[in-house]
Amino acid sequence: MWKRELIKNKLYSVALMVIGGLSVPIEYDATAFIFTLTIGIPLFFSKENWIV
Repeated sequence: MWKRELIKNKLYSVALMVIGGLSVPIEYDATAFIFTLTIGIPLFFSKENWIV
C-alpha cells in the first residue's frame, strides 16, 4: 500500500492543499489554491521521498 517513508510527503501535501483551499473563501480568488495544487498533487502521488 503506502511506504512508511512516503507518509510525510502525503501529510505535507494534504496540509498544503488545505491551506490553499482555506484562502479561497477569505480572498474570493483561487490563484493561491491553484499554485498550492500544482505542488501538492505531484507531491501526494510521488514514488520517492521529497521531504527530508
